[in-house]
Amino acid sequence: MTRNIPDQKPKTHQLPILRILGKSEQLSAVSHALGFFKNVGMSAHYTLSSTTTTQPPNLQSVVYAALADVVKRHAILSAIPINEATPEAYFARLEVIDLEKCVVWKTRVGDATRGEEDLELDGILEGQHNVGFTSDYGDVPFWRLVILQDAGAELSFTASFIFHHSLGDGATGSIFHRSFLQGLNTAISLPSPVTQNNTCIPTDPTIQLLSPLETLHSLPINPNPHSHRANSASELAEWFGTPIHTPLKTHYKTLYFSPPTTAAFAERCKDSGVTVTSGLTAVLSGALFSALPDTVEALTGIIPINLRPWLSLPATEADVAMGSFIDAIKVHVRREECVGAGDDGTSMMSGLPAARHAAEEIKRYLANASPTGEPYTSIAPFKLIPDVAAVFTSLLGTTRDAAFEISNLGRFPPPADHTRSGDDDAAHWRIGRMVFSRSAVVFGAAVTTSVVTGADGGLSVGFCWQDSVVESSVVEQIMKGCREGVEGCGF
Repeated sequence: MTRNIPDQKPKTHQLPILRILGKSEQLSAVSHALGFFKNVGMSAHYTLSSTTTTQPPNLQSVVYAALADVVKRHAILSAIPINEATPEAYFARLEVIDLEKCVVWKTRVGDATRGEEDLELDGILEGQHNVGFTSDYGDVPFWRLVILQDAGAELSFTASFIFHHSLGDGATGSIFHRSFLQGLNTAISLPSPVTQNNTCIPTDPTIQLLSPLETLHSLPINPNPHSHRANSASELAEWFGTPIHTPLKTHYKTLYFSPPTTAAFAERCKDSGVTVTSGLTAVLSGALFSALPDTVEALTGIIPINLRPWLSLPATEADVAMGSFIDAIKVHVRREECVGAGDDGTSMMSGLPAARHAAEEIKRYLANASPTGEPYTSIAPFKLIPDVAAVFTSLLGTTRDAAFEISNLGRFPPPADHTRSGDDDAAHWRIGRMVFSRSAVVFGAAVTTSVVTGADGGLSVGFCWQDSVVESSVVEQIMKGCREGVEGCGF
């Protein structure tokens, strides 16, 4: 197979070297270089609560000023990976970032919906998740910002931060919006109108990137790997979608749930003694079983785990650290854990056993600690693989190892000091609905969900799937089942 590696312009090798990529970062860089994965996204809707000035601020100037502030705060946003597909991949520093080349401006055709769907945003996100960072290589950063202005409301917009996975995990998207919100409020509170005559900002030549995961976490290798239920589950008939193949074309859609529905579902999970992630795992599994043939007896799911609590950093620093600090566990769900018998003898969805099983697997992972105190991770063995690209390309044509993935970032918590600037009468920005999204992964789960609860309290579930891995009509059935499950607190 010919690797889809960006043209290495001579000038990229003249850029200042920051550090080599860690193994977790390398996994994402290789996937991107091979065309196996594109990017991650986090979108948030912003509104200006009030304005005490007679002259409304210029949105472009405010956005550019806020973005410049975010870039200064987070060094990784000035870095691009060089020689992505090789074991020698490293981060280099862009010496200048032209913000005009990083921001895409769009205006809604229709009104910004507050209902169950936002097809206009979904279409934009699907397009973004099919475009990587191979164009203008060495000239622009490995991230971009799409500003979708509400029709007829210049100071109300959705900002979609699209970024390369080696720069950060899903939580990095939340961290970006916390910083961007603070930057917007700083810009809007300036005593004089914000102006941005030059969008080209030089990067700090003294910046240092945060150390990679393996430096901040010992990543011990488990001498006795645990495979709870894996052997018995493998004897059951499973569904994994079609075998691993290229090319990659991502489809994307979002499910939204109102704040009251979200709160009711979270309360149901709490009353049942499970987390929201475990409850959603049960709902998604049940929806999959309903959409698939009755011959499917079990499903394998992937649940990412945030490793920030175990990094050798103060908690206050780890919580705002942009970087790739995730692991993942697998759960095996049997049909009978999602489908029970109703009073009339017919089958009905009853996913509490599946939710409790997922909760137990997460607890088991967290409790399986190494002598140094960190949980044994699934990513640790990758330290022993010298050429990740060779491993990934060897997967083509094989069966994928999971039917679904559910990555839940939880509730977006804008700190109190980030939401307001100045006195209560001053203009300030607020975040409402949010969407966590990403491209499909060639060798990933057949159906992937990315979950976040926005600052408004509403849950969004982003569904992505690769073209010809699973039919879109099947995904529609799955999404319908998920909506019914969450709205009916279905387990």
